[in-house]
Amino acid sequence: MIQIERIRLHLPAGFEHRATSIARMVGEVLAKQHIARDVSLESVSIPPQRIAAGTPDVEIAYLIAEQIVSSYGRRQ
Repeated sequence: MIQIERIRLHLPAGFEHRATSIARMVGEVLAKQHIARDVSLESVSIPPQRIAAGTPDVEIAYLIAEQIVSSYGRRQ
């Protein structure tokens, strides 16, 4: 299970109004992940992603979730 207490997104200008939607979708994507064992991570930082202005929120959420899961795998 992946449990997130707080998520902080740094989005470029023009994306501010999309933060809540993207954060919610990241949670939904992570909830569907199958994790072999529990790992507690104090924090996870992912590198900035290059995203076009027209990219759908769900696609952005999948990119972020993929980076979070990848980070989890490196710490096992």
